Amino acid sequence: MIMSAAVLVGIVKAQTNTCAQNSMYECGQLAGFNGGMPFLFYCNIDNTVEVIKMCTCIECCHVINGGVGHSGSVHCT
Repeated sequence: MIMSAAVLVGIVKAQTNTCAQNSMYECGQLAGFNGGMPFLFYCNIDNTVEVIKMCTCIECCHVINGGVGHSGSVHCT
């Protein structure tokens, strides 16, 4: 996925203080980004957000148990 550095910096700044837990996947939504649809992201140990995938519908992003480990999963279509 290719995005401009400015877009990524905006996401990082918007999400830095809202990561539920470091080293976990989360779903996010920002007005004006991805057409208002959610996106899947990973929150690094230093609270840096990495966008993983853009979802295509409002209900299309799900993360179970942080998306890590044996019982974790992520879904974004």
